[in-house]
Amino acid sequence: MKLFFSLSLVPLALTTFFLGTPLRSQAQEAVPYLVGTGTQLELVGFPVHSPALDAGTVSSVGGTLVGWSPSFTDRPFGSGLRRGQEYYAEVVGPATHPWLGHRFELDETATSARSDHGLAIAASSYNTRGVPNGSLTGACLEVRPHLTVDGLWGEVVKNRLVHGKESPASFLFAIPNPSFTREVRPFLQNALLGWHHAHRISERVQDSLIIPSGSSIGVDFGEVRGSSFGITGNTRTWPTAAPLSASVNLLCYPYPRDMRLGLDWGSVREGFRAQVAPSPEQDRLEIIQGTRKLSYAPELQASGDIRWRRLHPRFVEDKWAIPASYLDTIPLGQGFLLRKNKADPNHFFYPPKP
Repeated sequence: MKLFFSLSLVPLALTTFFLGTPLRSQAQEAVPYLVGTGTQLELVGFPVHSPALDAGTVSSVGGTLVGWSPSFTDRPFGSGLRRGQEYYAEVVGPATHPWLGHRFELDETATSARSDHGLAIAASSYNTRGVPNGSLTGACLEVRPHLTVDGLWGEVVKNRLVHGKESPASFLFAIPNPSFTREVRPFLQNALLGWHHAHRISERVQDSLIIPSGSSIGVDFGEVRGSSFGITGNTRTWPTAAPLSASVNLLCYPYPRDMRLGLDWGSVREGFRAQVAPSPEQDRLEIIQGTRKLSYAPELQASGDIRWRRLHPRFVEDKWAIPASYLDTIPLGQGFLLRKNKADPNHFFYPPKP
């Protein structure tokens, strides 16, 4: 269950406290978002993101160093980064900029060590367009912390293990990486929470469990009851880069609206090809709830448009389900699985149409 509250909300210039000084980022909506999960596997997405530390315009790019003009100038920008937190920069404007909607990871250690406001960029698979070059000049950036599995669920999981005496094996998180999906489970060592790979227990996870924008995570939560928590985040109004691999992709529409298939996403604009009859080469969309899985593929309509039709549960590669049924809307915050036949490194989600 995902709930999004938007009562009497109007756009506002969000204020975030950075080194005790209020900073102002691009006008966005601050909204509360409630996430609830059961004890069976489901895909959870986030139509909100963390508030920006600051915003500014790129003035130069040299190697992996980006020069920009943040609003906070009393101290080096990097001095305000919190140790152990992962940060990224996102291009939120201008509307015609070639990097609009792209993201790149900060090298937090190198950025924190600088005596100016420069951003040191990390070579990371989470960068949606590689390492920036001179064409980034003039872009409006926002720097924000990542949403992470450990940041959102870590304390709850620890309490359930310590006080609820639940088994670590009853918790599973499937987390998308740009090239694969990894599954992790928690463990306790000296009263500290850690994570290991679900199928390689001796292999510990050393990095933060990042939830990229436009993605969802698989959550199988606990033996007794699911999880419930709320966060207050910002909504986005610009395109969101979400590269797709030629395999399984865990996705979620990153805007605070139900996603209308064929209108907001899932059309020819995103490169989907419809057919009269299904085939093994088609892309497939799957909705997962526990052990129940519903598969859909794009069917060509008489009008020439695409509609996502349900596939036969046993013959998903070459037969439609009878009678015909269609998936026209995916609810806000509902994650889904997309099986892509070919990679699409240039895939974007776009803000909802009127």
